[in-house]
Amino acid sequence: MPAIPILIAIGLLLAWLVSEFYPYRGVRILLALGLLMFTTFVSCVGTDLLCRFQYNAWYGQASADLIDTTIAEIEAGRSQALLPRLKELRESFRPTYENRNHYDEKVAQFVRQVQLQRPRDSAPASGTHP
Repeated sequence: MPAIPILIAIGLLLAWLVSEFYPYRGVRILLALGLLMFTTFVSCVGTDLLCRFQYNAWYGQASADLIDTTIAEIEAGRSQALLPRLKELRESFRPTYENRNHYDEKVAQFVRQVQLQRPRDSAPASGTHP
């Protein structure tokens, strides 16, 4: 699927280069403008897709950290200490379509608070990401 826009851009480029050897000035200008507009459009769409992939990556990692920390604390029998922290996280998180609401930062803060709350003699839970 990603090869189609590349092939179109190459085709437009080759058509424009070939048109340089012919006397049809209007065709050269149209092909050059078409190539410019198409590559600009593809680069904008590509940038948007890369941003979405990055958002998915940090959201996934933050969610994994949240789940790992929650499971570790419940298995360690510290669910009563965990509950207020989860409520704080839920209270501070306002999902919206307009922005990311700093979900990754809020989860990282939650994980730090839970780790600071652990008794000194307990080791960090396996599977959590510092």
